[in-house]
Amino acid sequence: MSNDLLFPQFLLNRGVLDAAEVRGFLKKMLHSKVDVPVQALFHGVATAAELTSLGTLSGAAFRESAEKEGILTASQLYNLGEALSGEGCLFAQALLDAGRLDYGEIERLFRAFMRAGEHPLAEAVERAAGGALVEELPLYTEYVGVAMLAFKRFMKIACVIDPQAEPFAASVSRCVVSQAVTGGVSIVAGLEMPDDVFLELARRYSHEDFSVPDALALDSIAEFLNVLDGFFAVRLGERSLELDLEIPKTACALNPKASPSKFLRLHLDSPVGAFALILAADEFL
Repeated sequence: MSNDLLFPQFLLNRGVLDAAEVRGFLKKMLHSKVDVPVQALFHGVATAAELTSLGTLSGAAFRESAEKEGILTASQLYNLGEALSGEGCLFAQALLDAGRLDYGEIERLFRAFMRAGEHPLAEAVERAAGGALVEELPLYTEYVGVAMLAFKRFMKIACVIDPQAEPFAASVSRCVVSQAVTGGVSIVAGLEMPDDVFLELARRYSHEDFSVPDALALDSIAEFLNVLDGFFAVRLGERSLELDLEIPKTACALNPKASPSKFLRLHLDSPVGAFALILAADEFL
């Protein structure tokens, strides 16, 4: 998956930011606009010391001074200006704008992050499992990676796993969608969302202005889960593991009479609020 997408997770895992700070900056990054200095640090074409020497310049003034001082060439400035800003750069820009980190700290963390590869995701899933599900963790982690990419592609949001978060209180009104995947592997995946988060996710996926958690909004999230599971099936199909997708199910809560085995509930923080990604070997609705 895109390494850039895991930068907020990396910072949470390392304890650079706590869960509350991550939640706040996930929201701020929705309104961040990445400037060339952060792109230059991410792509390793300028150092923090060089950027610091230019003071607080930004925009056209920064470009002019960076080229004049020989820090960046005209070609590099053009390429950085045209580069797409991934979640890592957006998150770093939000931290920089708020004065939470400076160029030197961002440079150091970017370098450590690049060395981490996809380990931040596996580490977060393992922590959430609390030492259990050792055999299932590779498959579950692979599914979560596909889910993170799907949230980015269809919802335009980055998500972070908070392994220490508590389940939603029983009093919280919510919607739950699940889908069983069978064949080469068997897994039941689902999303558990408080009503306000559910509506925002449904709006983002369908581009419809839902105001209440009705059947159409539920159908939208069920369709998203079906698409996500379809991507997962294609990925495993590349390893000759053929999967079949059953019809998604919806409910207002987990089934209290269900006893799903190999159950893992992952609390996801996002810019639009917290929700849960649930994985199990058996149906939980």
